Amino acid sequence: MKFLLILQGAGDPRLPREVFERAAGDAGELVSGELLADPQLSVQLPAGEPSRIDGYYVIDVEDRDRAVELARLLPDARTGGRSVEIRALMHPAAVDL
Repeated sequence: MKFLLILQGAGDPRLPREVFERAAGDAGELVSGELLADPQLSVQLPAGEPSRIDGYYVIDVEDRDRAVELARLLPDARTGGRSVEIRALMHPAAVDL
């Protein structure tokens, strides 16, 4: 199952995430991940306050429990004012023709 780990919150988003990246990478479960540019540089339609999302990882793991286990390795899950949201990615039900 693929999950999106959404890094969000206040403070500096550039936290050391090597432990997570090594664990997920060595297990072959890390698909991708990026930090996002400053929200002040974003455009939101309709106009509103920028989100507090600072980055993300996509992981491909056996189940939700493994996704939670990996997310707990992220410093965002242990830093005041920051959090990690874990969301399953939807897969199309249709078969490729």
